Amino acid sequence: MRCSLPSRAGPALRGFGDDVMETRFGVVGTAHWATTVHSIGLQRTPGARLVGVWGRDPGRTEALARARGVRAFAAFDDMLDAVDAVAFAVPPPVQEALAPRALAAGKHVLLEKPVATSARAADALAEAAERNGLAGIVFFARRFVPEVAEFLARHAPGDWHSAEAEIRAPTFAEGSPYLGSVWRRAEGAGIWDIGPHALSVLVPMLGPVLEARRLEAEDGFERFGTAHARGGRAIVRITLRARAGESRNIFRFRGPAGEASVPEPEIDRAANLARAAQALLASIRDPARGHPCDLRFGAETVRTLERIQPWPAGV
Repeated sequence: MRCSLPSRAGPALRGFGDDVMETRFGVVGTAHWATTVHSIGLQRTPGARLVGVWGRDPGRTEALARARGVRAFAAFDDMLDAVDAVAFAVPPPVQEALAPRALAAGKHVLLEKPVATSARAADALAEAAERNGLAGIVFFARRFVPEVAEFLARHAPGDWHSAEAEIRAPTFAEGSPYLGSVWRRAEGAGIWDIGPHALSVLVPMLGPVLEARRLEAEDGFERFGTAHARGGRAIVRITLRARAGESRNIFRFRGPAGEASVPEPEIDRAANLARAAQALLASIRDPARGHPCDLRFGAETVRTLERIQPWPAGV
């Protein structure tokens, strides 16, 4: 986003000595991603200082705060008063309800995907950030993996006429930290949970999505197809029911020059979150530079998901 910093947000960058600058962060959430990814990643991020956490469960909030040596906030608004930026690690409907309050309070945001449960709500987030001169980054995790970023830098945009993606997630395998996730068990949840990751790689290679539709499920996979601005088409297969140890993220692109496959390295998720936080800090310090994973891209992704499969009713 190309915007200026708001005066009412307070000093987003705080100096300690002549050459150390920091931005105060708060984490929203106390489940697996908040405890093992967001809070740890922020504490690894140069220029960021995790000052506290807030969650809907006071006991878990206190436990996470103690583990990270930061403050447990009793109220969301209390945390907003103490930070410059907020990192969200909560289910999409909760993020959709709370992120507008953070933006209205003049806070920069690091959001999870999908940013909202409807295109209307996602557009409202992007518009609020732009209106208030705030930076926003969406944690499309694969886009912050160095090997994937290097692949996209070499190959995108390219003359690709077709692509296929297959993503196997052991979300409900024995021992998974997501076994208690209610929203991921709904019909079509795989498209909303994993579809954003697929689109975050397909779009830079093939261009913006012009058409998208759900395809008939096949062999336990949810499927959808997309047609893109540069003429390419893609088929995406997703399952949340892979067995433990069978996680896969396969992306293959074909064109006149041949075939290219996206690397699938082991990922340090906390380090990956730190790279996303660094992108947010860079956008705060230099609003004119923008970022491909900003809130506008997050909103466009939600618009595509909504064409494929409306957000599951009752979740």
